[in-house]
Amino acid sequence: MAIISCYFGTFSLNSIDFKVIFCLFGLMFFVKNIEKLGILNYFAEKMIDFSATSRSLIRNIVLLSFFSSMILTNDVAILTLMPIYLTIIKKFPAMENKIAGAVLLIVAANLGSSFFPFGNPQNLFLFSYFSLSTATFFEWSLILLLFSILVLLISFLLLKKERFLNKLICFQ
Repeated sequence: MAIISCYFGTFSLNSIDFKVIFCLFGLMFFVKNIEKLGILNYFAEKMIDFSATSRSLIRNIVLLSFFSSMILTNDVAILTLMPIYLTIIKKFPAMENKIAGAVLLIVAANLGSSFFPFGNPQNLFLFSYFSLSTATFFEWSLILLLFSILVLLISFLLLKKERFLNKLICFQ
């Protein structure tokens, strides 16, 4: 698609935001380094300790994604929590709902980031373009926030509930 769009349009290096690309590269580099230090494994083990079943594990990390994206933005929440989630599912290769958990984590980050004007770039655009008052913005986003939480809570009920009988085995 990129090659086709370059053929029909005019390509310009000015259209590439290298600052964003370098920031994301730096964040991914940082996450890879904390993985090598064992920090991701530590957080994965803590998430497993707080969860008795696969459903509660997915619920916990998805809700963490939802609420952290309000402050961190959706991209940063996904780039920091997805490696932890991938570390967790490596410990339980037979766990079902792996893909559903990853999808819910991403969806939750995007939904949660919609609450604050700075959580998502689109929010900043809407906030400034329509000259919304802070109260109006939060009134509208609160409705979306409550509906999003409701949909997420219902979606957790659709996940298979598997007990973690071999928690000690997975830490070896």
